[in-house]
Amino acid sequence: MLPACDAPPRTETPVPQVAQSKAPAPSKPAPGALTSPEQCGKASRAIFQRDWKEGTVNSADGTLKADYRHHYNAGRSTCFYLLTLASTGTIRKMLFDVDGGELYGEYLGPAIVESPLVSKPKACRVESLYCASDGEWEVLVRPYMEE
Repeated sequence: MLPACDAPPRTETPVPQVAQSKAPAPSKPAPGALTSPEQCGKASRAIFQRDWKEGTVNSADGTLKADYRHHYNAGRSTCFYLLTLASTGTIRKMLFDVDGGELYGEYLGPAIVESPLVSKPKACRVESLYCASDGEWEVLVRPYMEE
């Protein structure tokens, strides 16, 4: 017989949202519709303009600025969309697969990195790999956003 332990259930602290906004996942185009850099660019631009208009949203917490980059990764046959949201003191980056609408990675941290010891992100991961800084995030995202 194995002894049991009365450990309390594990709880995780929630990750704060940037300026109380939730970034919508890109809407899915028709399966297999994005097969070239041009199609990827057009779809990404349409998603950004639909969700973020010109890239600035005013809220009670201040101004939220949005920007994006896209890349058609021929090796993966996938169009990637990197959304960056910045508000006072905080930056959030999200890497999406435009064709599938899947979130591949997310970074949430300080907008200005003073030092690696002081400026650790609250969230930093790409697929199953976790990171501890903006620099590590950039290294993990590079294979998706470059050939």
